[in-house]
Amino acid sequence: MATVAVVGLGLMGSSFALALHGKGHTIVGSDRDPAVVRKAVDRRIVEVAHSDLSMVDIADVVVIAAPVRAMRDVFKRLAGKTAAKVVTDMASTKAAVMDWASASGVDLVGGHPMCGKEASGIDAADPAIFKGAPWIITRHDPKVVELIESVGSHPMVMSAAAHDRLVAGVSHAAFLLSIGYVLALSHRTDWPEASKVAGSGFRDMSRLAAGDPELYAGIAETNRENMVAMLDAISAELARLRRHLEADDPRLVELFEEARSVRERWARENA
Repeated sequence: MATVAVVGLGLMGSSFALALHGKGHTIVGSDRDPAVVRKAVDRRIVEVAHSDLSMVDIADVVVIAAPVRAMRDVFKRLAGKTAAKVVTDMASTKAAVMDWASASGVDLVGGHPMCGKEASGIDAADPAIFKGAPWIITRHDPKVVELIESVGSHPMVMSAAAHDRLVAGVSHAAFLLSIGYVLALSHRTDWPEASKVAGSGFRDMSRLAAGDPELYAGIAETNRENMVAMLDAISAELARLRRHLEADDPRLVELFEEARSVRERWARENA
């Protein structure tokens, strides 16, 4: 079995390390924050960890779970250290990350597990978040596939460009909509009163706005064009809804029915 080095012991890295327990691997870790390193070792999330990248030297597989904004620096520090190793990552965008890896001479199997939580950091670690989730990779690698399947995810191979375009729609734009919805409500003068009557609708729509701002800032920086294109498409649909609503057009219900049909079909296919 492999020695797996997890670089970055926040939510995703620590969750992945926990999910690998009992699978026969030796799990070591790295995080720049010494307090996180101590927690990871004390809680037996990893067997040993350091605040530098020395753990990479003893690893067969390196899994980079650092924030997107930190990854360029991680690759620079990995330059010349990974020639005989399999290196993959868990970043939410792929094209820019793949370019950074290539520039540092790191042969990266780009990866992105399609799961997560609003909470961040090692204290929110949850090994169950990977179960049943798609895990996108930029090429098939037997060791990476074995790790993905061992934590209950299913690998899907696609190019970095295709990943960024698709995920901008099903994930990143959803965050922006959640942000816009929360800000629009909170900027109203009656928000203090409205907040007292907010229920499940607000809770569901605002959930993503509770995500880590730094995480999404990195996503926005590295997938800007695709996110702008999705906002334009969503804005066009909102404008159409507004026109129907303003005109009291009975065809408005047809748009509701179309959206419900799409949502129900997706739910059946992904049950």
